[in-house]
Amino acid sequence: MNWKVGLTIILCSAALLVSQSRLSEYLFEEAFSFLLVIAAVLILIWLISVTFVVFWHGACFAVFLLKAMGRWVTGAERARLALKK
Repeated sequence: MNWKVGLTIILCSAALLVSQSRLSEYLFEEAFSFLLVIAAVLILIWLISVTFVVFWHGACFAVFLLKAMGRWVTGAERARLALKK
């Protein structure tokens, strides 16, 4: 994923340099730093969203295990099965 972002930044900066022949070195540096900041923000948003999803699934799994352990300890599952017979 990171190499795609880097390749996109390089291609965008090259396209800017080719399309704007009067683009000075200072403006090229500004455009490159802007694209770098945008890439960093996108990576940060991606990391936060992945972390949220991983923790959410972990919390759901922990609640599922606690529920199963509670049924096993209290015998609620056996009592429900006995009522069905």
